[in-house]
Amino acid sequence: MLVERAKGGEAAAFDDLMRLYEHRIIAIGLQMGLSRDDAMDACQDAFVKVFRYIGRFRSGELFFKWLYRIAIHAIYDHLRHARHPGIISIQDLETRHPALEDGRASPALLLESADLAGKLLEQLPCLTRQERIVFVLRDVQEMTTGEIGRVLGLSQITIRRHCVSARRKLRERLFPRKG
Repeated sequence: MLVERAKGGEAAAFDDLMRLYEHRIIAIGLQMGLSRDDAMDACQDAFVKVFRYIGRFRSGELFFKWLYRIAIHAIYDHLRHARHPGIISIQDLETRHPALEDGRASPALLLESADLAGKLLEQLPCLTRQERIVFVLRDVQEMTTGEIGRVLGLSQITIRRHCVSARRKLRERLFPRKG
């Protein structure tokens, strides 16, 4: 098992773990509103902590749960000190929406998606910390409620409540009712 080899000090196994998870962690950082540089820094900080504490990881537990908790804390640390994300590039958009990378999407669709993604990122600060991470993990990363519960240590009912609340707040801000 890759994790056990990394725990044993095998550098190549740790490198493989990093390659396996780094793109998802960077994507979560971007989706939480970090700039690309800050998301990459948060990912690096997370893996430094993983490297430092992998010996404490209890075999038999889910590694991604442990890793995501560390990564989410690193992302929150960077959000507190983040530079303004600025303009969203097409490259950032492709990281957020991998399905668009197949080359079949038109430039107009990419720009429309980039515009919506930018508007969504602008509204994320209206969410509480829990709503934001649940929304990103559930609706953007497409993790199951059970997986999110294991990562965040929350019940499925609490996750659903945060998700519904986040969606409602974002819908009200992005598509206000007229009249």
